Amino acid sequence: MAEKEATVIVVDLSPYMAESHMAAAKGQSDIEMCIKYICDKIGSKVLSERKTDVVGIIGVGTDDTLNRMSEEDAYKHISILFQIRQFLYRDYQLLPKKLVPSLKSHGDLISGLVVAMDAIAEYCKHLKYIKNIVILSNCAGPIDFVGVDGIIDKLEEMKVNLSIFTVGADEDKSTAMQRANHGLLSDLIDRVAGRKLNAVFAPFADVLRDLEIPHVRKVRSTNSYNGTLTIGDPNQFNDSLVIPVERFAYVKKASPISSVAYTKSKGTSPTRPTTTRLGRKVKYEITASKEPEDSKKGKNVREVEKGDLKKGYRYGASVVPLSAEEEDNLRFLTITSLDIIGFVPFDTIGPWQLLTETNFIIAKRNEREATLCLSSLIHAMFENQLYGVARFVSKSDRQPVMILLIPFITEDFEALVETQLPFAEDVRSYKFPSLEIIRTIKGKILKEHHYLPTQEMKNNMKDYINAMDISNLTPEGLVGHLDDTDGREFAAVGEIFNPVLANTRHAIMYRALHPDDELQPPSDSLLRDTYPPEALVTQASPIADRLIESVNVKKIAKYKTNKRRYAAEAEEELKQESILNVDELIGGKASKNEAEEHKSKRRRVDKTGDEENGDFDIEAEIEKWQRIEAGPESDASLPRIFEQACASIDMLLSDENPDLETVIKKVATLRSAAIKLEEPGWYNNYVMKLQDALIMGGPANSVRGKIWEEISLKELGGIPVNNADLED
Repeated sequence: MAEKEATVIVVDLSPYMAESHMAAAKGQSDIEMCIKYICDKIGSKVLSERKTDVVGIIGVGTDDTLNRMSEEDAYKHISILFQIRQFLYRDYQLLPKKLVPSLKSHGDLISGLVVAMDAIAEYCKHLKYIKNIVILSNCAGPIDFVGVDGIIDKLEEMKVNLSIFTVGADEDKSTAMQRANHGLLSDLIDRVAGRKLNAVFAPFADVLRDLEIPHVRKVRSTNSYNGTLTIGDPNQFNDSLVIPVERFAYVKKASPISSVAYTKSKGTSPTRPTTTRLGRKVKYEITASKEPEDSKKGKNVREVEKGDLKKGYRYGASVVPLSAEEEDNLRFLTITSLDIIGFVPFDTIGPWQLLTETNFIIAKRNEREATLCLSSLIHAMFENQLYGVARFVSKSDRQPVMILLIPFITEDFEALVETQLPFAEDVRSYKFPSLEIIRTIKGKILKEHHYLPTQEMKNNMKDYINAMDISNLTPEGLVGHLDDTDGREFAAVGEIFNPVLANTRHAIMYRALHPDDELQPPSDSLLRDTYPPEALVTQASPIADRLIESVNVKKIAKYKTNKRRYAAEAEEELKQESILNVDELIGGKASKNEAEEHKSKRRRVDKTGDEENGDFDIEAEIEKWQRIEAGPESDASLPRIFEQACASIDMLLSDENPDLETVIKKVATLRSAAIKLEEPGWYNNYVMKLQDALIMGGPANSVRGKIWEEISLKELGGIPVNNADLED
């Protein structure tokens, strides 16, 4: 259960608050800036739905007077706008209407502080609450500081945390009274802080910057295991170690805000529409027909009750039924336990195995002997650099899990950090090709190849990675130095927020106050981690240019990402000659005459006449294809080039005495092109047909039989798919 908290916000509503004293306000009044803060803080409390997190709002300088000390003149024009309570959605929507500056009334801020203390004392009484008072003002009106000493004593007695945020009182265009009040309020905060209370005094510009940081909900950790940590079986061995321990969550995934389905109720007034939450009803039906069309048309369909359904498990194409009694026998019976089964060195566990939710295992509180035993175990594991491997069952008859126990030691805290280990069935083992060597089809190992990085590429990449190192950055994203000792860092663990959760919370709060406006874009604090810091990019830019040049990076065209998928679309676009711009396709370097030449040559490639197939030059055609490979028509023309190359070989074989040397040359050229373009499937399909045609086309000693024998001797057979791109 989270701690109970009561917060009272004292906001200045005097006529001065309708003015603008902040340079960063961009024309917005001081009260509008204060409303931003109030809506953000209260909106977070509304979303949390905690009944023990209550808020009250007091206005100073209101036209009316509404407080328990209204009979005294010092407390005139001070009103309790919202009594201390759990804020709900309807209260949240009233905030902008209630927080409006008066036209001529003035009130005293210190008197408003006293009213806030009285409201907290009346609500909290002597119960244990975290008590907070927040004062928002531009300090433009007179403030009576008489009797402040007694107020500070009462704050200490009540243990109230005090925060004062001034709007524009410290800026250049502030008045003399603002600067004087600003100094006196700062002195008040210093005196409160001297009483060992939490006291904050800050200009509103700093407050607005803090508002951009997403709100992190504080959750009190609950005990999820209360038992023993054992080493050995105490039922069999007298020297077994048994330590009473407790388990608390350390890192747990934050669940997103869930949406619910609502509909407008019938018969409601258009001016005051009401909504009704939708229910859900599941209907079970079976069909006796094997034809899928019958079930769609409702033929032979019968509704069944949920209680008549039986569980079953797929076994191939069939279903194996199991009754409830049989499923009970399948349960793995366990009892609540935490048993260490062994220890492993630190270097045997990789960090990628420790990415689950984590928990703290601590000794049972108020048991000195358990604390000493667990502390001894933690220090022994740390000094010997050992992790503990344990079997954990959180509750009886639950599935057991294997966990890793990591010693955790700080100046004033010791514990075992628990993280879950994967079972053998959970691990996915894959073998990937080496990035340093290439093994050819013949088994030869290559250490130099155009697919392998050169030493220059490695050095440039190493320099680039070092230049993009964020460990030297300040929290503001500026390049720092390793010898900086202020302890701050860029993108610290506690400063990286889930953009989905934070943006959803912000959108809900904004839509609650502005139902007809468009949602605001995400804040800069959420977008900060979506791109590298500008200072780092500027620093690494020269190295990046050198790296791009060394690895010869080229931009991939849209249709090059999936040739087969877009082949049909590319074929259709190729027919639209008006869309084609050859100058753009080849980088704008070719002249108009060259573009026309490419068009005419492509049209010649598209022809399928036998007189052209015999003289087809695949090397020349592929070279021309590579010159225009930046567009869809190139992807559509590539299959046609392969088809015509195959047709030219078939035409040579159709002669009574085909030229052996020419055929072998064309087959070798076609195979090399398929490897280079990473299209082994086209060549493999053709060579299978070619094999059947040559072997079945006549006796083994015929010319065609000798052609296939020569193809086999020169290793021009099918291309292994896994090694299609590894041919030297």
